[in-house]
Amino acid sequence: MKNLFTFMAKTKTYIACVSAFLLFGFLVLPWKSAQVALYTPEGASFDTSLFYSPAEAKNRIALYNDEGRSAYIFDRWTFDLAFPLVYGVFMLSSWAFALSRLRRKTGLHPFLAVPLAAIAFDFAENISVTILMLAYPSAPVIAVYAASASTLLKWIFVGTGFAGSLVLPLAAFIVHLRKKFKRSPETQRG
Repeated sequence: MKNLFTFMAKTKTYIACVSAFLLFGFLVLPWKSAQVALYTPEGASFDTSLFYSPAEAKNRIALYNDEGRSAYIFDRWTFDLAFPLVYGVFMLSSWAFALSRLRRKTGLHPFLAVPLAAIAFDFAENISVTILMLAYPSAPVIAVYAASASTLLKWIFVGTGFAGSLVLPLAAFIVHLRKKFKRSPETQRG
């Protein structure tokens, strides 16, 4: 994890990850969201819900027709493999970049567990909902509970990860400005 932290904390890596995230967000995400809306029944989305009960998960699966379930599975194993990686490396780099500048101490790499957990729970959600889609009309109990739990945990870690991705670099920038202002010749004369 320490090597990942060091790599992700580099300025070039941070700029590349932010750029990839913005490009994906502006070019790919709107197009894909429009496609997903075509086969997703109203109220049946798993990805955009904060939480749903196991019973609601079963009800949502039943709202999809055969083509919708097939399209859902295809998207989880194409687009939804890429998207968590794109937003995940953005969050990883933002956290590492900012933390390395806020504190020069080593040992900050465990904080990367937050964005890594977001990616992991997104994949767990995809796996469990895929199992439900494939098993329809039956619903393996473990998959129903796993889908419900992984979606909630995904959003907790995604929310925390994105909040840190915005707040931590901003804090690092403010600290940088304060240090620069304290060192400037104009402030030392006064």
